[in-house]
Amino acid sequence: MRNGISVTGLSEFVNEIKSNPEEGIAKYGVQLDWQSGTRSKVTTLPMSIGPHTISRDFSWEIDEPRQLLGCNHAPNPQEYLLSGVGACILVGFAVGASVMEIQLESLKVSLKGELNLAGFLDIDPNAPIPFKEINYSIEVSGDGTPEQFEILRQTALSQSPNAMTIMKGADIKGELIIR
Repeated sequence: MRNGISVTGLSEFVNEIKSNPEEGIAKYGVQLDWQSGTRSKVTTLPMSIGPHTISRDFSWEIDEPRQLLGCNHAPNPQEYLLSGVGACILVGFAVGASVMEIQLESLKVSLKGELNLAGFLDIDPNAPIPFKEINYSIEVSGDGTPEQFEILRQTALSQSPNAMTIMKGADIKGELIIR
């Protein structure tokens, strides 16, 4: 066990996936229920890893600040998006450090992005709707060398499902169900 990560457990899981690739397929889901105004409640759906179903009983709220017509009761969708990317990078960094036998003392990941709301509000058809750029920083201390920490940074980013989804895009397919 290093940095709270079971390196042995990770090694066993990697070997399971190598011998049976289906074990490495993870499926996630959330459901959002509108509360009022810009506020919604998010609830996790059961998750699966390979053929195993895992109950996930978590919920949280999303809201906008008053300046964006919300009540400022919770983080907004963009803050959750940034936190999802940052958390994924952080997990990859911590796991990688553990595999490399680096003891971490502290690890902090910060992300920032900027939106032009004129695109979202359809005020300016030339204004971009998505983040044009997301900037991140990783602040770390531990017994690794600067070179090791740089390798961890690059690996954590390139192997982060969330960062790669943002960087490479994903098809979004949907349906409308009217009741």
